[in-house]
Amino acid sequence: MIPARWRWPLVAAGLAAWALGLHWAMLQASSTAWVQRLCVAQHAGIHALLAWVFGSTLRPGRTALVTQLADRVHRTVTPAMRGYTRRLTAAWCGYFVAMAALSLALYAGAPWAWWSLFGNVLTPLSLVLFFAGEHALRYRWHPEFERASIAQALAAWRSASSRRGKAAGDVSAETPGP
Repeated sequence: MIPARWRWPLVAAGLAAWALGLHWAMLQASSTAWVQRLCVAQHAGIHALLAWVFGSTLRPGRTALVTQLADRVHRTVTPAMRGYTRRLTAAWCGYFVAMAALSLALYAGAPWAWWSLFGNVLTPLSLVLFFAGEHALRYRWHPEFERASIAQALAAWRSASSRRGKAAGDVSAETPGP
């Protein structure tokens, strides 16, 4: 097991090595190929990073990311809700892994127009469908769960962000803007 103090420096070094390798590969390619590779690297890389962030909260002893959000939104989070939000975090992790894999597979084996359609149209559409589908299924599978609006979720997120900023001594969280 890697000591905790070395994890972030190792992640940063790995990302830097990946970026340098990507830069070198792009210098070797034509300008069109360079732009295409950059688009694919950005798309797949962001989804892989999101999968890692969501997945890292699923380790034993950690609170799943969606559970953390539910704690901020709902007055009480039942054990059934905790189990559901943990499984939902795993589902999001799987979604992000699938999107990164599809991105790389399309780039490697399909015409650029197909990847472009996937990256620019189908990716945002699939994200909206995942949110909407989960929302609809949640209340069908668990009608006992307390309902929360998107406005309540955003308000809870803002208040938690504000508290974190003030706790960390963030001056910008305390002083009004111009």
